[in-house]
Amino acid sequence: MADGKGVGRSPLRTLVPFLVLVVVATLSVPLARSLLVVAVGAASVLILEAVRVPAPSGDHHRLGIAAVVAMPLVLHDWWAVIASAALGLLAWTVIGVGMARRGARDDAHVPAQSFGIAAFIGVTWSLDSVAGSFEAGDLEAMAALLAGAFAWFVLRALVRGLLDGVGRDNSLRYEWLLALEDWPVALSMFTAGALFGFGWPAMRWWAFPVALLPYAFGHLAFVRYHGTRVTYGQTIRALAQIPEVAGLAPSGHATRTAGMAVAIGRDLGMHPDEVFDLEYAALMHDIGRITLNEPAILKAGYTDDDVARWGAQIIAESPYLTDVAELVRRQHRNYRSPGVVRDEDVPLISRIIKVASAYDEARNEMQLDAVDAMERLHRGSAYEFDPDIVASLRRVLARTGELDPQ
Repeated sequence: MADGKGVGRSPLRTLVPFLVLVVVATLSVPLARSLLVVAVGAASVLILEAVRVPAPSGDHHRLGIAAVVAMPLVLHDWWAVIASAALGLLAWTVIGVGMARRGARDDAHVPAQSFGIAAFIGVTWSLDSVAGSFEAGDLEAMAALLAGAFAWFVLRALVRGLLDGVGRDNSLRYEWLLALEDWPVALSMFTAGALFGFGWPAMRWWAFPVALLPYAFGHLAFVRYHGTRVTYGQTIRALAQIPEVAGLAPSGHATRTAGMAVAIGRDLGMHPDEVFDLEYAALMHDIGRITLNEPAILKAGYTDDDVARWGAQIIAESPYLTDVAELVRRQHRNYRSPGVVRDEDVPLISRIIKVASAYDEARNEMQLDAVDAMERLHRGSAYEFDPDIVASLRRVLARTGELDPQ
């Protein structure tokens, strides 16, 4: 799903964590027992930060946290852990500035990762200081690492969600839920670091392949899952263009409707899985029009509900899209009938598609400007268009500058 990464970039997102990391590194390096150990630790963080791990959210995590998880078990020097993490992230921040010149920077990663690692070290060090976790035994150490990893994941997701929500004009709830989708990747990276750390005292460098092999299988699975999802999305986009290529639907209508529908879904704070279904259903909401090249159908006549039903029957041929087919089938129904507040048989996604499609039709087929197109939707808000969704569309258009916020 296109998510507009890179929108709303700000130098402060990189500059502020850069300055903080400089201060932390300056204060912690002199307190470490060995500068050589700090250098090796920082190099480990830097190297692993270069490893991008595709995640279910569509984001990419970086593997540097695995090195930080292993450090308390390997170094037994908290100042060395702090200095290594700070220097490694500092070096990666400098590399990120160079990447920005090629348009490849991810401004949210460094602050999110920095806050997350700070939470991991803070929680783990506190538990070690209070309970002597790393001296008491493996079970206590594992509990401390788990608590720290949980703190890293939650705080990283929160910071990432906040920054991406501002940068992409999405609701914080949507970005937060999207970040939480990546827990399998986070668990895989944490496990790799913990395996290396626990194996180091007994196996030394043999602990590296012991930790690497299980992680490699997980990494391969994440890559294949991501590739499959991208390919599936490309296939659906190609199928959605069939009615347009055949001249049975306006050119670009499906793509524009899907883009607007996804923006509304994110503004409403829908769950990311629902937004994926929304995008697919919006892309294929006119697929039933391919039946309109049949002379018998044209002669007998048809309604929009007929087109939606035929489209749902076509989509339902794929078991993976059964839910999407049902959403498409109900897309032309009014959001409520006389005497009821809202028709519960019409899903939220279907109501969103109806509004997004009608807006695009008003703008690109009727050639109305944004104000008149919205006025048309407002006039239909009594029964046809859900007023909450129309209000969400207005917010989306105001943020994109297509409509005056007032």
